[in-house]
Amino acid sequence: MPECRNCLRLGVGCPGFSPQSEFISRKEMQKSADDIFRAAGVEKRRVGSCEECRSSKHRCTKTRPSCRRCILRQLPCVYPSKGDKQQERESSTQPASSVASSTAAAAGLTESTSVQSLRWTNPALLRAFGVNIESLCTDTLPKDHGLRLRLVNAFFDRSHHLRCVSFVHPPSFMQSLESATVAEDYGEPLLYAMCALGARHIYFDATLALGGLERESLPSIIPGQAWAERARKEILGEMHAPTVQNLMAGALLCEYGLREDQHALVFILLAFLHRAIRLLGLDTPRPLPSLCTTAQMMQREVENRIVWACFVIDGLAANGVEKNMCWKDNVPNIPLPCSDDCFNTSQVSSISHYLSQIEDPAMHTVIADLDLAALLVVVVRLRTKVMQLIRVADPNMPIWESSSEFVRIIDQLMALYNNLPERYYLTDANLYVLQGKGMLGAVFALHLFIHAVIFDLSRISLAGFSFPLAPAFKHAPPEFRAHCQSLCRFHASRVSDILRTGMSFSPNAFDDLFCPDATIESTKVQIIYAATVDQSPQILQVTRDNIITNLNFLLGIHDRGEEAPTQFIRGIIPLCHLFGFRDIAERYQETLGLSIPIDPAEVTGSPDVHHLSASASFRRGRLQLQESQSKTGGKTISSGNDAKLPLIQATQSMFHEEPIDKGGGSDYASSLPLLRPSYPPFEVAPELLGQTVAQRNPLHIVPSAGVMAQSGSLLQPSVDDYIKTADEMSAFLTWGMPDMPPWIDLPDQMPPG
Repeated sequence: MPECRNCLRLGVGCPGFSPQSEFISRKEMQKSADDIFRAAGVEKRRVGSCEECRSSKHRCTKTRPSCRRCILRQLPCVYPSKGDKQQERESSTQPASSVASSTAAAAGLTESTSVQSLRWTNPALLRAFGVNIESLCTDTLPKDHGLRLRLVNAFFDRSHHLRCVSFVHPPSFMQSLESATVAEDYGEPLLYAMCALGARHIYFDATLALGGLERESLPSIIPGQAWAERARKEILGEMHAPTVQNLMAGALLCEYGLREDQHALVFILLAFLHRAIRLLGLDTPRPLPSLCTTAQMMQREVENRIVWACFVIDGLAANGVEKNMCWKDNVPNIPLPCSDDCFNTSQVSSISHYLSQIEDPAMHTVIADLDLAALLVVVVRLRTKVMQLIRVADPNMPIWESSSEFVRIIDQLMALYNNLPERYYLTDANLYVLQGKGMLGAVFALHLFIHAVIFDLSRISLAGFSFPLAPAFKHAPPEFRAHCQSLCRFHASRVSDILRTGMSFSPNAFDDLFCPDATIESTKVQIIYAATVDQSPQILQVTRDNIITNLNFLLGIHDRGEEAPTQFIRGIIPLCHLFGFRDIAERYQETLGLSIPIDPAEVTGSPDVHHLSASASFRRGRLQLQESQSKTGGKTISSGNDAKLPLIQATQSMFHEEPIDKGGGSDYASSLPLLRPSYPPFEVAPELLGQTVAQRNPLHIVPSAGVMAQSGSLLQPSVDDYIKTADEMSAFLTWGMPDMPPWIDLPDQMPPG
């Protein structure tokens, strides 16, 4: 048959059955095909997106004369001409340095293109990174499959288990990546967000191998920034029609934004994620069909994990402030994440655990059955409860009674602590297994979370930590207060032990952003306890050693910006000066060349920001917004100006009462919660346990909290003196800069820099 019936019906020449068709040129064949489609009245798909879809990074239907997206949005649909395509091909053959330079210019960098390129091509950088870093600073992901695989693996090894963001099913994702369908299966924003986090880990890991001069010569742009920005624009551009894939990308962008100090962006993103989850109904029970497939079960588990990831990030960012929380007291009525072994092998456990069911006296019977992600949800929920409780201004609350919320939370925390599954102990054998599974940072964070939540609650028993609930200790039995103080100090000291364990093993142990926060609060607690509760030589020696460990850790953090280490310790140095550890403060100021002004070393924040510390995400986000508005001449937020806050008078001391009986022999004391677990939660290397201050360029050690020079003689401050100082400073540390007591010569105690 020379012609097909369709061509006869349409009245066009059929090029397919003509004997001469094999001699027809490609151009003539294309013209014949165009005539057929035009006569049929149908659109023809062409290779290449229209200019509108290309610029907005959306998928184009590539239909002529207009694509569907442009028709729906009533946009002019223009396809690039042959000349445009030729120019595009020429630009794609340019070296990567040209692309990276244009990206840097778009980011507002002041360095010239040649200087940028020269810095990136430094042989030392190429050796440290193992890859041309310029390829990680482009607007689009690198085409090289091996490099993409390295970025994705870096994400799974370092970020996947942090803060419950383990909602990406690794086997399915890697299969899509190998088959080049990952953009269609998971969406470009998720892929870009994962690669942005992976590039960040690769970059900062490599900087550890660089010398000081080489590190200073690095360009200011951080690889992956452009990818995170592209993912953000795309998911917010489609926020009216949220998808599960975009929710996953949004959760990862929150993690990335916190690492880049984009706290205002994270605060807004969390609200979007919460509302999108509500619209999609992911936080409510949805029974699966009786004959559901494995794929359907896995999809439901993925959706549950997305909800819990957003729940955890929101709880940590809000710090228990109800106004800043999205979920408030509403707990998602969905199962907690199943074990990773079941998830990775596409199996769903037959037993489902719910957070609302765990929060009861029988918590200890369930904890051992929970996996890492579920345990993180439980501990973050307890932290939220603690932060809410200490903000309750009720001095008459009987916090010492067994039925009180205070004691009940302590019981829950100790049940969690004492029943932690053995696979999460920080033992030598476990550490290598956890590192191989990419869970090292998450498990260290879990331990730090547990200890921090315990001393966050019990620290209000110490002088100076004047949260609204602290006056309730005025009427508490002395033995209960003494027990809470010992409980607080014990778990604050365990943080320093965990830091020693992690620093001796791998820097990856502290990938979670909460590690510096736990370290700072732990140091404050130990300083105040050693000065105001127990000045015994043993406690003082351990405290001094722990302070040095904590400061060394904070100063060694390299992935939070150049100014971060100084900002981390600026609230600790004044406390060291005033509470008997002045030699430590002077050592770190002089030998490290730190210039730390006399700023308020906050214990708690002011009421207008809900008693949040200066490092809290909400306060930093508000400050960033104020600075941005002041630069652009916009209006500022009046309620956030801490410098103009009215000074609030310090409350009367609640600690000037009869001495505390520390005998602990009463029946009441024996019924209090245990201070420590029944198993060793971590192992500290023996050489680290024996490593005292004397082995590290020793400081002058005195058998007391400190000495003060007065009229040429030495005067030993008493515990009461330090308690009075802490009480007087509570206003200074909590509310602003009131008048200091006349007997404290602050400039003499802490000379600037």
